[in-house]
Amino acid sequence: MAKPGFLEHIHPPRIPPERIRFSATFCLGGLSFLLFLVLGATGVVLMFSYVPTPSGAAAFFAQEAGDLPFAWFFRRLHFLAGQAMVVALLLHLARVLATRAYLPPRSTNWLVGLGLLLLVLALDLSGYVLRWDAATQGAAMVATGVLGEIPAVGPLFKRLLLGGTTLGEAGLLRFYVLHCLALPVVTLVLCLYHFWRIRKDGRPTSGL
Repeated sequence: MAKPGFLEHIHPPRIPPERIRFSATFCLGGLSFLLFLVLGATGVVLMFSYVPTPSGAAAFFAQEAGDLPFAWFFRRLHFLAGQAMVVALLLHLARVLATRAYLPPRSTNWLVGLGLLLLVLALDLSGYVLRWDAATQGAAMVATGVLGEIPAVGPLFKRLLLGGTTLGEAGLLRFYVLHCLALPVVTLVLCLYHFWRIRKDGRPTSGL
């Protein structure tokens, strides 16, 4: 039997038809990725108005996302898509658990999915911090405080994220870079790998 070629490797044809029925998946994974694309598109629009400084953040939200045409609409769509994506991912997680789709050979992809959930929660938190009011700064301090409790590397990660020993303008800039560049790029790469593994892994040993 001939070994699969390169094209079969990058696009494995091993996904059973019953696994892609709407009644089996509810399209929750696809919906989550669609919302991620909406977040990316609206986020690019909002980047033309948002300035990652305390005064810039205050002006951005005071003026309903700046003076770009329909900027208020993109800001609300960005917010709603972000919350909807978290809900869709949690439902997707529940569906995978209920159908035991985390069993081998898909156990590795299950861990990738958990990583994607953590990345999306980090995106949600970093976007929340960009409001830069008392509540969001408090949330940033709690998050960095928890991060700082990681043995050995926690204090270093906390200092890198804050840009110093206390939360200030440097911390806002770092949350902005995380939210707009670092986290989205890592999330997109893991999403593509996640989709590839779905086809590559094929049918699990039990469950759907």
